[in-house]
Amino acid sequence: MSSATCPASRGAGAIRDRRPSELYPVALPGSSPEHMSYLRDALRLPTLLYTQRELLTSFVKRELQARIEGSLLGRLWPILQPAALFAIYYLVFARILKVGFSDDLAPHDPEREGWRSTFFLITGILPWTVLAESLIKGSTAVLENANLIKKIAFPSEILPTYNTLVFHVYFGVGFVLLLVLEVFVNGSLPVALVWLPAVLLVQFLFVNGLAMFLSAANIFVRDVSQFVAVFVTFWMFTTPVFYDVKTLKKKVTEDVANGGDPANLDFLTDMSSLMDWNPMAGILDMYRSIFSYGRVDFPVGKLLAIGLLGLVIQWLAYAFFLRCKGHFADEV
Repeated sequence: MSSATCPASRGAGAIRDRRPSELYPVALPGSSPEHMSYLRDALRLPTLLYTQRELLTSFVKRELQARIEGSLLGRLWPILQPAALFAIYYLVFARILKVGFSDDLAPHDPEREGWRSTFFLITGILPWTVLAESLIKGSTAVLENANLIKKIAFPSEILPTYNTLVFHVYFGVGFVLLLVLEVFVNGSLPVALVWLPAVLLVQFLFVNGLAMFLSAANIFVRDVSQFVAVFVTFWMFTTPVFYDVKTLKKKVTEDVANGGDPANLDFLTDMSSLMDWNPMAGILDMYRSIFSYGRVDFPVGKLLAIGLLGLVIQWLAYAFFLRCKGHFADEV
């Protein structure tokens, strides 16, 4: 029975999968306790990923090719899939259900053709899919590559990271289609699009940090990957992916005024307050504010706060990964 804790590196596992300071020694003054050394070594992640960029790129390319290999349409699928989803969202939510949202949400829709609800859903589902797929797939990334983990000095850090990159590539394809749709609907692109690289970086740090932590934890507690799938579903419904909190709150308030149960409004108020502490809700707000064409100011404060949170999560997750990686070869 393996332990959930990660003892200090020992034996063959320590030889096979070494820490960045051993692979890429950098002289740092002073000494510190062992746990502090992992936190210090975790700062070397950008250097390690840059040094291993060719290997990382080859893993990303291999995964992308594996996803289209054997299919009739081949490389068209990364484009056809999001395009088909966009068409479904527009048909179901905009034309059939005619779902409404608050007036300050994206995009500008003077003809009332339903593009507002379509764009709202797309800017929620695209980022959420990146998170969900990266965490579910990333949690098993190390375990599913046991043959590589047992090789000498294989940089196992790239396993959860390349998965996160793959899903960001698919996100990028979908986002390009979204921009094309923007030009078709509005005739131009929003000026706030200049914030997109910063939002993408924040999203990557947050998602990859969580994926790296889960991939290490799953080696010692195999229930982690099963729990992630359930938790992601719960998290999705507590994040405004498919609904607009402002519009929902307005409807509940009207219902209470007409004799409805006041407890519904209290519950929604509590949920709204909880979302203020939900990083993914903040990330979705950023994407949606970009496409509001100035009707909503870009939340710079949220960008800085979630960006700092993403950095801390990535740093601590990698430190935990380093603490555990010496035993990966023994446990898989």
